[in-house]
Amino acid sequence: MKRVVTAVLVGLLLTSFAAADPPHRTGAQPPSQPQPQVRDGQRGGPPGGAQRSKWWQDEKIKADLRLAPEQTARIEEIFETAFAKMKDIFDDLGRREEQLSNLISGNDVTEAQVLKQADQVEAVRSSMSKARTLMLFRMRRVLSAEQRTKLAEIQKAHDKERGPERPPERTPTDR
Repeated sequence: MKRVVTAVLVGLLLTSFAAADPPHRTGAQPPSQPQPQVRDGQRGGPPGGAQRSKWWQDEKIKADLRLAPEQTARIEEIFETAFAKMKDIFDDLGRREEQLSNLISGNDVTEAQVLKQADQVEAVRSSMSKARTLMLFRMRRVLSAEQRTKLAEIQKAHDKERGPERPPERTPTDR
């Protein structure tokens, strides 16, 4: 079960890199790979959505950017450190969202109780976003200005190949 949660978290985390922060802003450009379908009761990105690989380990991207082994190692270290922190936050977010869902389903609940729990969920979600943003910023700083520019070009080409972005499907497990 831990492996499934970890795999879903990696997919969510890395999917959000390209979707929310294109490389011209963050320095991240993960190429797409298929993702397994998310089962009912599992948290994660949109079912059937694209999972992203570690772009800094892609041989073509490493060659195009002329990434030095030290850069690749440093980016990997930044990712692993941030990932461990984000996994804890992600787990907390799941617990708090479940509590909110249970609270909403309750019969003797006040608006104040729901709002208080919703504020807690959003605070944890904000913490996750901040941790991710800081990770991307740190990764970007490892790259030279030329590498960041080249990475932005790779992302543009990748986005053009994928076509226009579609909003993710909403399912009951996404709530």
